[in-house]
Amino acid sequence: MAEIVVCPACGIKNRIRGAMSGAPLCGKCRQPLPHATAVSIRALTTESFDSALRMNPQPMLVDFWAAWCQPCRLLAAVLDEFARKHPKITLARVDIDAEPGLASQFQIFSIPTLVLFIGGHEVHRVSGAMSERELTTEFGSWLETK
Repeated sequence: MAEIVVCPACGIKNRIRGAMSGAPLCGKCRQPLPHATAVSIRALTTESFDSALRMNPQPMLVDFWAAWCQPCRLLAAVLDEFARKHPKITLARVDIDAEPGLASQFQIFSIPTLVLFIGGHEVHRVSGAMSERELTTEFGSWLETK
């Protein structure tokens, strides 16, 4: 079975097969990809977005981003650490260049924009790059009380 892993360095989606040996590298920038024990980041498309929200019992934090956006790339590592500290959250990403319909549907006017969905409904959003501490301030109370 193959898994799609987003490269934290360049933001490119990579297909990783479970039977592969050794540490996987990004196909574009050749940087190491997160290990299987790392936080899994789901890459969502127009086709998978609705079902991912409906089928996910956990809160889902969706990062609307673009590969050319430097703040988006910086936020990727921060999000990984945030998700590691909050294991009851599902982390997902939507590339607004590849999925302009989703960006329009959710009125994404600046990137990066983080949207928290609980029970399939948007409950909180914030735009701009931020530190892990700021993410905890913004989203921590939603994750602890829900």
